[in-house]
Formats: sequence, structure tokens, C-alpha cells
Amino acid sequence: MTYLTTDDQRTGSQGDFSSTLTAPPTPGDPHAIPYLTPRERQVLTLLSRAADNREISRRLGIAERTVKAHLTNLMVKIKVTSRTEAALFAYAFHGRIVGRL
Repeated sequence: MTYLTTDDQRTGSQGDFSSTLTAPPTPGDPHAIPYLTPRERQVLTLLSRAADNREISRRLGIAERTVKAHLTNLMVKIKVTSRTEAALFAYAFHGRIVGRL
């Protein structure tokens, strides 16, 4: 005789959660990646590594104001509204951004 525990009764199964787990949606539009300039790709890659504007400007040898301009342009292209969403996008699609996929 099999008895269901309280948790099993709530889930409707006997401990099998594999069908209920799905990946969270990723912000942005991956179809826009080919339209990013090489410099926007560099900025986005550094952003995914948690670099702030000062660090990005230092690593790329450009002004912080230029970094801000690149961020604004790439965020419009990939259809995200925040720096955090852009970083999540860059992390999720890193291989496509750097051209390995």
C-alpha cells in the first residue's frame, strides 16, 4: 500500500518535479546580435563580467562617456531596458556575442 505525503498531494505526483522545471525567460532579442558593432560586443562582454563603466573604458581605452553611448545603443538594439537585463542577456548568449556559435 502506498501513502502520499502532504508534499506529494500538493504536487500531484510522487516526487517527480522534472516536468515542472523550466528555464526562466531571458531578456532581450537574440536575433539582434548580428546587428551589434564589434565595439558594442566588447562592451557587452565586459558588462557580463560585472565591469562598471570606468573599468570598461579603461580596458578598451575609450572615454566613459563613449561607454555610456555604446551601452545605450546596444540596449536599444537588443531590446532591454536596464543594465542588469543587458548583463543577463550577455551572459545567456555569450557564445553568440563573441562569435563562437
